[in-house]
Amino acid sequence: MGDNIDLKELQKKAMSSFHEDGIFDIMIGLLGLMWGFSTFTDDSALGVIWIAVVIPSYWWLKRVYTLPRIGLVRFSGRKSGGVPRALVAGLVGAAVAVSFAVWLSATLTTRPFYYYFITDYWGIITGVGAAVVGVFYARVAYMPRLYVYSFLALVLIGSAQYSGLPFGIHLIALGAAVLLYGGYLLNRFIDKYPVQVVDGQVG
Repeated sequence: MGDNIDLKELQKKAMSSFHEDGIFDIMIGLLGLMWGFSTFTDDSALGVIWIAVVIPSYWWLKRVYTLPRIGLVRFSGRKSGGVPRALVAGLVGAAVAVSFAVWLSATLTTRPFYYYFITDYWGIITGVGAAVVGVFYARVAYMPRLYVYSFLALVLIGSAQYSGLPFGIHLIALGAAVLLYGGYLLNRFIDKYPVQVVDGQVG
């Protein structure tokens, strides 16, 4: 039992350190900004294009800033923090499936009943969905600050339908807040973990 507890604590410490750099926050913030700005354009595919740009950038930044400082530890992906990673992936997949179903329903002549329900309460549904995914991932990745982001998403996205402001403004505000804090975390991480140079090589 003691070995299991030690392994869990080691995993928690490793995951916390890996996300201490704020790069995850920066990427989420950028996605929020890009999604927000894309709502003011006529190109609905712009948000998807930005996702294809941001995700590779995440791993590039990890290689540049994180790996040279703290390295990389891999654990079994079955469970972390008491929440299966597959459950989080399932939640994200469900959100994508719902979005696709709504888009497909909008193209039909006779629209199903759920289309009207979702379009009538899209702000609340989107805000709750983003918050739920954020809370679960906070448990998986041992990132308590995601609870704060989830609350912000619930408030800013959930109120978008009733505030009278464009939806993009709410997304930009959320993305800017997360991006700025991520930048602060990255700067603190760089100062806390300077790159070690041994025999003329970084390591």
